[in-house]
Amino acid sequence: MSRAVPVALLRHGLLQLAAALGAWFLIAPALQPLAWSVLQGLLAAALAALLRLRRGSWLAHGLFAPAVVYSYQLALPAWAYLLALLLTFAIGRNAWLERVPFYRSSPRVVERLAEALPEQARLLEAGCGDARLALQLAERRPDLQIAALETAWAAWALAWLRWCLAGRPANVRIACRSFWLEPLSEYDAVYAFLSPQPMPRLWRKFVTEGQSGSLLLSNTFTVPGVEPERSLALGGPLQKQLLIWRHPHGTR
Repeated sequence: MSRAVPVALLRHGLLQLAAALGAWFLIAPALQPLAWSVLQGLLAAALAALLRLRRGSWLAHGLFAPAVVYSYQLALPAWAYLLALLLTFAIGRNAWLERVPFYRSSPRVVERLAEALPEQARLLEAGCGDARLALQLAERRPDLQIAALETAWAAWALAWLRWCLAGRPANVRIACRSFWLEPLSEYDAVYAFLSPQPMPRLWRKFVTEGQSGSLLLSNTFTVPGVEPERSLALGGPLQKQLLIWRHPHGTR
């Protein structure tokens, strides 16, 4: 685990503590626990905004204390908390283990990928989430062969269900396994929407395993020290550009 992980956990913990103390000055938690938790959540969300954390963090900080207090008042059985933990891990395991939150690519990305990918390309989507992008791209570009991989169990189950409801298109393959174990020499292009942390590792894997002339396409996140061959604007506040690198050499 990198040093950034405990530092981030400490920052979030201190934020929650500061909000709890601020709410305690106005409402006694022992007398009015639910009202105190709501105020604590509002203060925590405000602090997250002031610290310019991601907007998803605002919601997480705002709901944490109210959810804990409300769950305690419901007197839920112990197995309910275990089930909630397992579901959370099934959805967000990659955020904890690989520092890759659950992102969904915007519809604009589908359009840009459809424009950028060569004909008859074999595409690997490194972390497909609910497979929304893979299925939309396959419909828009039926000539493509898409392998959509996901390791978060709940996301993979949803992706598989969406694939079944879409009629099980033959040019899309959904699998529950890590793209880190996938040989990139079998693909003409790799699409990733990850986070800054794994990008250097992905680049090394791409250079080592990828075939000559293949493409690496990254939604928003750059490879440090490596300029992309080109970039396509996505026009979103968070998903800003599709970065494209071409493999300088490869295994074949």
